[in-house]
Amino acid sequence: MQIGVLNDDFLPETRVSATPETVRKMILKNHDVWVEENAGLLSGFENSAYLKVGAKIKNRAEVLSADIVLSVLPPQKPDLAFFKAGNWFIGAMTDAFNKADLKALADTDIGAVNLSKMPRISRAQSMDVLSSQSMIAGYKAATLSLDYLKKTAPLMMTSAGVLPPVKALVVGAGVAGLEAISVLRRMGANVLAHDIRPQSQSEIESVGGKFIEDYAGELKTVDILITAAKSTNKKPPVLFLKKELEKMPKFAVIVDMADGNIEKDFKRDDLVFICDSFLERRLPVSASFLFSNNILAFLEAFDYMGPNADFKDEILAQTVVCYDGFLRGKIR
Repeated sequence: MQIGVLNDDFLPETRVSATPETVRKMILKNHDVWVEENAGLLSGFENSAYLKVGAKIKNRAEVLSADIVLSVLPPQKPDLAFFKAGNWFIGAMTDAFNKADLKALADTDIGAVNLSKMPRISRAQSMDVLSSQSMIAGYKAATLSLDYLKKTAPLMMTSAGVLPPVKALVVGAGVAGLEAISVLRRMGANVLAHDIRPQSQSEIESVGGKFIEDYAGELKTVDILITAAKSTNKKPPVLFLKKELEKMPKFAVIVDMADGNIEKDFKRDDLVFICDSFLERRLPVSASFLFSNNILAFLEAFDYMGPNADFKDEILAQTVVCYDGFLRGKIR
C-alpha cells in the first residue's frame, strides 16, 4: 500500500501529518511512503530525514494518487482532480467545507476521514487530534501571555521588596483552557477560571485553578485574560464586550484562543491583544509529534483502511465523511 504525506506549508500551516519516526513505523509494516517535497521543513524535518528511514520524495500529484493520503489540513480544491476512486484522504477538516465542497469531495469517489470528528471515548484517545493539538495550544497561550507581560509571574520576596504573583483569568476549561491553567499555576500565577459545564469546577481545581462564577467582575484586577470557549464547527460565543475590557489594568495581556470570544473591533494601545485560534502552529515540532502519532494510531487501529477494517465501528461511523460516492450516509 502507498501512503502519501502532503506538504501543507503553502498555507499558514507549519505542522506535518507524519514525522520521520511515524513514517519509519509505517515502512516496517511493509507500506511504501511517499512524502511531498519539504513537507516537514517547517516542523524541523528535512527531506533527508524521510529518505533516511526509507521514504521516497515525490511531487504533489504523485502523493495525491497514493492509496492513503495524509494531511494536517483538508484537501485543497485543485487536489481533487488527482484523487483516485477508492483511495483514502485522512486529515483534520474542522470548519473546512461547505455543502458544495463536500459534494465535490464525494464526487471523487474517494474515502475521506475527518479526524476532528473523533468521538470522545476512551478507545479513541490515542487518535484524538483535537485534544492533542488543544493541549499544545493551551500551553502556548499561557507561555505567550507571560512573554508579553511586563511583570514576573510568581510571588518574589526580596530584600528590596515583595513582588506579588500575577493574577490570571481563564474562561473556557476544555483541554486548552485546563492546560493554560496548569502552566500558569506552575509558573506561580494565581489563576481564576470559569466554564459552563457542570463538571468543570472539579477539573479546574484539579490543575490548581480557582473556579468562579462572576468572571466579568474580575477583569479590573487581572493581568492575564485567556479565552478558550469554542466548539467544533460552531461560531465561538462573544464573552467580553469592549466596554467590559476597558476595566482591565494597564499592560494586561489578552489571548483569544477562539478567535471570537473577544468583541472583534476591540483595541487599547496599552494592552496586548493576541487573537489566534491555531496557537499550536507556533510549536510545530511538538504539535507534529502528537498529530502524527494520532494518525498512526488511527491507521493501525483500522488495518490501514484495508479489508479488515470494521466500518460499523463507532469511530469510523463518526469520522468517515464520504466513501464510494456516499456522503454522510446519503447517496450523492
